[in-house]
Amino acid sequence: MGFPLLRRTLLGLAAAAVLGCNPTTTPAYPVPDIEALPGDFFPLRAGDLALVYGSGEFLYLSVRTIGVDTRCPPDAECAEPGFVLVDLELEDTTRQGAAQLRIPPSGEAVATFGAFEIHSLQVEPPGSAERILPADYLFVLQVFQR
Repeated sequence: MGFPLLRRTLLGLAAAAVLGCNPTTTPAYPVPDIEALPGDFFPLRAGDLALVYGSGEFLYLSVRTIGVDTRCPPDAECAEPGFVLVDLELEDTTRQGAAQLRIPPSGEAVATFGAFEIHSLQVEPPGSAERILPADYLFVLQVFQR
């Protein structure tokens, strides 16, 4: 029963290999569902991850939550046009954070994060008297690098 230290070291290395632990590798970035360049239009749904490649920087973005949706249905008359609140989860080259878009029925709203401007151009479906499920929303976005 010699070499207890060697045996423990070998067992530790074997366990690390099985668990996928390798202290010399850097963590991998997630694989995006959508890849775009600044100025490109792209659709984003809840659960999708988009990656915008900027000049020397990048921006990951996803829909964190869809909040209240008070937009007036197209076939109704409302005193106020309403809006839909969307919280975005964001990560660029140096930080992680969030931004909120307050999108009116026109679909147009802007948020900034670091060196990027995120423009909402359209939201589908339009406002409704019925509840819209988060998975049914589609946001058409365009990101610019400032």
